Amino acid sequence: MTDLGLRFVRRPGPGGRAANLAAVGATAIVALLVTFLIAGSLGISHRSDRIGWRGADRADATNAIGQLHEVDGKKLDGKPLLQLELATLKPNNQPPPPGLDHTPTPGEVFVSPEVAKHWASLKGEFGGMDKPTGVITDKGLSSPEELVLIHGVDKIDSKYPHYVDSWQTTVMDSRMAALLIAVAFGIILVLFPILSLVGQAAGVAAKRREHRLAALRLAGSTRSQVLWLSAVEQAVLGLAGTVVGLLGYVVLTPLIAQIPLGGGRWFVSDIAPPWWAVLIVLAAVPVLSVISALIGLGRVSITPLGVVRGQTRKSTTALRLLPLLVGPIALASLGMGAAVVPLLIAIGFAALAVRILGPFAVQVIGKMLANLANGPVALLAGRRLADDPKAAFRPVAALVLSGFVTGFISVFMPGGDDDPSWNDMRIGVALLMGLVFLTAAASTAAGAVGTALDQAGPAKALRRSGVPLSVIERSARVAALVPVVGVGLPVVGFGALCGLALSGGQIFTEGNSGILLLVGQIVVGLVLVAAAGMAGAPVLRKASAN
Repeated sequence: MTDLGLRFVRRPGPGGRAANLAAVGATAIVALLVTFLIAGSLGISHRSDRIGWRGADRADATNAIGQLHEVDGKKLDGKPLLQLELATLKPNNQPPPPGLDHTPTPGEVFVSPEVAKHWASLKGEFGGMDKPTGVITDKGLSSPEELVLIHGVDKIDSKYPHYVDSWQTTVMDSRMAALLIAVAFGIILVLFPILSLVGQAAGVAAKRREHRLAALRLAGSTRSQVLWLSAVEQAVLGLAGTVVGLLGYVVLTPLIAQIPLGGGRWFVSDIAPPWWAVLIVLAAVPVLSVISALIGLGRVSITPLGVVRGQTRKSTTALRLLPLLVGPIALASLGMGAAVVPLLIAIGFAALAVRILGPFAVQVIGKMLANLANGPVALLAGRRLADDPKAAFRPVAALVLSGFVTGFISVFMPGGDDDPSWNDMRIGVALLMGLVFLTAAASTAAGAVGTALDQAGPAKALRRSGVPLSVIERSARVAALVPVVGVGLPVVGFGALCGLALSGGQIFTEGNSGILLLVGQIVVGLVLVAAAGMAGAPVLRKASAN
């Protein structure tokens, strides 16, 4: 079975090459995004470790080795300058602060490379020194463009100085801590679109694989053999896609480092994934892909004859509506002041409810479309949606879930304040929506190929019975558009409802940025569906040809 699985990868048969390429491409996007999320989270921690000592205030005045004080309101060329006064209270043998070759003595000044370029405008404040005592290295900076000046003094002229017991302390920087919390919320919001993309990568040409494996079952293969065969095939495709995604991340790392989040650009070393993270991605993504593929083949292992005969799948039930109530109620109960973990769980459950509801909503819409149809196009599209709502929803699941993210975020869009935290939020929202739309685009594109291959058999039968190809293609486009409009738009409203439940009915968005985000979601969704239809039409035409 292992050799046969490898043979199916090398020689996939009619339409199989397109399916394999779509699966590899979708898996590559998943691997790239997962690597980005892991490396970005670690990068924030690395940045915080280097500058954590600046905000340290854990020591007691009696045993502290030094004091720190931040001079308020300092600017350099109109940009905020972090000027720290540092006083050593008692002799010690501890290493100097990160990035400095020694602990500053009174009168000495250490600056970051960007401040050193403008020293001429600052030297008058420090006794006319021709140049600073030293330049802070990368090991003591949050970003390459950070503006930092550390001035050694005899004593701190402040009622509330920060007492430090070690220049090497790694207290979490407050701004970096806020970023980590925001990243945690972002991961939860983008998690389900990514998981949908994993399922889409494994589900490309699902019916084609079902029929092939069902034939093997009827020929005498055991349940475990066909499952192993499918696992081998999907594991190879998943591993290939993961490698491509990791290589893509390496190529894109210098560009990713230019994102001005957390006060400036990133050092490339901060967002380079460590070896253990690479191993985790190499193992986790293919395993998830295989699990998703095996879950989708449960019908083959149980009723292979039903697959061959084209027996309709069991209908979904209205019980899928119940999870919709849990998310908003939990968020309203918790409120904005709740702990981070319960909030993450509540938001995750709300997104999961959308994924659970999707097939049932598609089934209902499909039956309505078929019953109200006044022509072959609507009738074919409606029957396709009603007969297999799970397969119909799978290609657009990530796109529909992106609507939930958009609706939720639209309540909390940051305003025009120049505060650094607000700037981080604006950039973070833009980055989050970029990840969500990239996931939706990859899932929709792979879904277009998979749907075209899945419908090749029925389309071929229709063409042989005299149905024009144009009617078949138009019905395929309608079947792809209806779930996006019929399910996606209400989901946007559900996301906004969850956001309002969390905020206690208060809209934090200022101006029209929330409206623009919602309009952008609709436009992007329609464009992606149109592009997917254009990409799937040639595949359907070729796969259904006599």
